[in-house]
Order: sequence, then structure tokens, then C-alpha cells
Amino acid sequence: MPGRHSATPTSASGSTGLVKYGVIAVVLLLVVGGGVYAAQKAFGSGCKNPQTFSLAADPAIADVVEQVVADTSAEDLGCANVDVTATESGNASAAVSMGVDVPSLWIPDSALWVGKAVRATGSLVDVASQSVASSPVLIAARKDEVPFFDSWLTALQLKGLRIGNPLTNTVSDAAILGALAEAGTDADAVDSVSAALVPIAQAQAATRGEADPVVRLEETAADGGVSVVSEQTLVGYQDSTGTEFGVTAPPTGSFFLNFPLAVTEPEETRREAAKTAGLAVADALASEAGLQALSEAGFRAPDNAPLSDGRGLGDVAALTITDQQTAETTLRRYQVLALPSRTLVMEDVSGSMGYSAGADTRIGLTVQASETGSALFPDNAALGLWAFSIGLGGGSQDYRELAPIRQLYENVDGTTQRELIRQQIRSLPGLVGGGTGLYDTTLAAFRQVKEGYDPDYINSVIILTDGSNEDPGSISLDELLASLRAEQDPTKPVIIVTIGITDDADAGVLQQISAATGGTSFLARNPAEIPNVFVNALKSRAGR
Repeated sequence: MPGRHSATPTSASGSTGLVKYGVIAVVLLLVVGGGVYAAQKAFGSGCKNPQTFSLAADPAIADVVEQVVADTSAEDLGCANVDVTATESGNASAAVSMGVDVPSLWIPDSALWVGKAVRATGSLVDVASQSVASSPVLIAARKDEVPFFDSWLTALQLKGLRIGNPLTNTVSDAAILGALAEAGTDADAVDSVSAALVPIAQAQAATRGEADPVVRLEETAADGGVSVVSEQTLVGYQDSTGTEFGVTAPPTGSFFLNFPLAVTEPEETRREAAKTAGLAVADALASEAGLQALSEAGFRAPDNAPLSDGRGLGDVAALTITDQQTAETTLRRYQVLALPSRTLVMEDVSGSMGYSAGADTRIGLTVQASETGSALFPDNAALGLWAFSIGLGGGSQDYRELAPIRQLYENVDGTTQRELIRQQIRSLPGLVGGGTGLYDTTLAAFRQVKEGYDPDYINSVIILTDGSNEDPGSISLDELLASLRAEQDPTKPVIIVTIGITDDADAGVLQQISAATGGTSFLARNPAEIPNVFVNALKSRAGR
């Protein structure tokens, strides 16, 4: 029976089933108490005018949740009706993070999504159940073609591996996280995992269809090779098609999806009733009938016990991550490898950029660094350029678009976008003058990149400035940071990388701006550092 829970994912070897979230453990409270559950059970037979709550469930588990809820009376649901909608975990996470179309209750396929929502909002998330079901990730192959491998690291190097898309897919993440769990705190072993991802990332553009696990199984059945899928997906596919696969996991164990049930009701007046309904749904899923329905759909119970009748993978140990930061860094490195850049560069041309800097000026050195940096982008990268100082764009607009974002190989009036960017960079010294209009320009650039977001690219803004905001009519820093956090979509992230030029730059403010979007801030303390700092910033465009 679900009782008092924390939103911290704990070891899958117990009743939960996923990654230990050190950060979440600090910020999530034990909010759903036994008293609420007791109240839910005390309604008796006089349930009138039940409230209706929405439940966004990952598509993998939505059908069985809807079935169990439909078989449970409103009275047993805490005098509530619960409407279940199949919603991709990433989309629901974005809704919760941005406060738009937020469901009352939420069952993602992994506690990882709850953690992302918590970090995005800084708000507490109530958890009615740390796990209503579980499913390990495994390797599937044709029945007589199952390869031997001794670790997830070895599995990542298998010929013919179909992993899906680790940028958007929890199951694909799980294969990488399994390898990182094996690596532990050994830096060399972690580096080996990153190295193993290089060919997978480079092949990503040609294997986008494999993001669908059913497609992976279909292609494996037809052409051989091996696929990374969840046990639940495999069992469901075999049951529906009659196709038999050989399945395996390394001796080290497997990474488990754990399907937590979070209470995300946005209206304070409905929150307690939503908690009660959430506990009741968790209780229904944990009942004998609920567990039977889950098992028939290919899910394990929260204790990770093997499926009945010899189905699936059998007994397998649960792998856990102890260093979440290393895991997230590795996944970001994958993103850098897998996707080209779509970047808007903001160049400060305020009056102080004309100050002497050794044998040149700040703007002169910045032009040199920008030319060197732009040459690092491959032709399939998309790049745009703005210059900014107070009133530069006319009236209250502090920026001027010098080149819209286009792929560098595109033809623009008889020249390429790359050459146009180079020409505009060289024109920057002629624009120097005025004060620094940083805040309004930063928000405008963020919104511009977000509006044209392309999922096939890393979408980012790079800001170069030697000062602090000097526009008295602009938004405040607090307003800027609040807007960046509120408008950031975790499923369509736009990263801001800031580069401070000399100690005159407000390094603390720039760091806050970058951090609000998960980006990195750099500081070139003297002119000689500007080129190297810019190059390093370009390389880190996926975030810290």
C-alpha cells in the first residue's frame, strides 16, 4: 500500500527502482502522509459530486492505468474521477516545468523526469508513490543470435547496436546510465563510456527512426543486430506479433524504469484532494487486481521481481547511479557529438569595447576571436549574428540583426552565410558607441532562438560583453532571470553561453544568466585570453 514517500529516486533493488538523485533528496519533502491516506479511506458510501483530476501517464503504461482506474469506483478513488491521458514523459515534464496545461497527477516512465522538473522550477513535487511498476532495460536479438557481453560498456560497442535516441528517450538513456553505473567514480572508466558514444552519436542522423522501440525490434527481427528496449516493450511486442527474441543483460545488472506517481495539481485549493486521489490510484495499482493487470501488460511490480511464466529477462540486479552530475555531463557530451549547432551570437559594441587592449582594442581582439571561432562551425551548422548597444536598433531596441540564423552553406545573394557572417564580424568596429543594453537584448535573443527551435540542432545563444547592463529603461536582472526560467522548455532547451571580456564585465551577472538556462559562463581577464576563451565557449555550447 502506498504510504509516506519522498520524491528521491532510490535503489532499484528495493521498492523503488532507479537512480539515486542526490540533488532531489535535498529539495523534495515527505509531503504525502498516512493521515491523508486514512482520510481517503474514510469517505464511506456517501460520495457525492466527485472532483475530476487529470492524470498524464507515459504511453507505455497509460492503457493499464486507465483500465485499473476504470475498474475502481469514484468512492475508492477518494471521491474523485480520474481522467487518464497518454502523454510522453518529456512533454509532461515540460508542462510541469513551464506551468502550462499541468496535469493533476503524473506517471512518467522514470523518476529522472521528476528530477528534471524539480530542477527546472525549483519547486517541490509531491509523490504519491515512488514506483507503481518497474521494467528493466535489456538487449534483444534474434533468438539464436544473442551475443555475449560482460558489461553495458561492451554492449554500447556491439556491432549492429540499435540504441534509439538518448537525447529524448529514457530507455536509450538507460543503456548509457547502466555503463556509467558500472564505471562508478573511476574517471578512466567514465571516459571509456564517453568514447564508446562517439560512433553512436555520429550515426544518430541516419538512425532517427530507431527512436521508436517497436521500430528497433522490427528491424532487428528483419535484419539482425541487437536492440536496446524495455522488458515491457519486448513482452508486448512478442505477445502481439508472435515474434520470439533472445534477451539478455550483462552480469552487472540492468537499469530499471520505475514509473513514479507524482502529484502536480497546480491549484492550491485542489492540491489536498489531488493527493488523496493520487494515493488512491497508487493503492489501486498496488492491489491484487492492479498488479495482475500490470503483469499482463508486461510490467514488473515495484519490487522488480521477475515476470511470471518465464517471460522476459528473469532475475536481474538493479544498477544505480551515485554521481548524477557525471551522468548528466556525459549525456550532454553525447548531445554535442550528435547534433550540430544552431546559434545566435550577440556581440557587444558599446563604447567601452573601443578601449585599448594591449596593441589592439577590445573590439579588435573580439573580431579576431569571432572570426577564428566561426571557422570552427561545420557547414551544416546554423549561425546568426547580432550587435548590441543602447538604442542600436532604433528607438528602445538595443540590438541590430546583422545576419539571421541560417546554415553556413546557404547561398545568400551570391555569397554563403559563412562569408556573410565573416563580413559582418569585420564591420563591428564601425558600430562601437553607446552604453551596454544587455538584459533586453539577452531576452530577445533567447526568444528568437526558441521561436525557431530545431530539434535536429543544439539551440543556443552566445553573448560577448565587456560590461554590465546600463540601459535605465530595460527590464531588471530579476525580471530577466525569472523570464528565462519560466520560458525555458526542458524538451526544447535553449542554452545561453556568456563570455565576459576583461574584469570590467560583470562576471556574477553573466554567470546567473547562463545558469538560468543550464549554460556556462566564461571570463577573459586579459586581452590575450579572448581568442581561447571564445573557442572554449563554442565547444561548450551544449551547457556546462
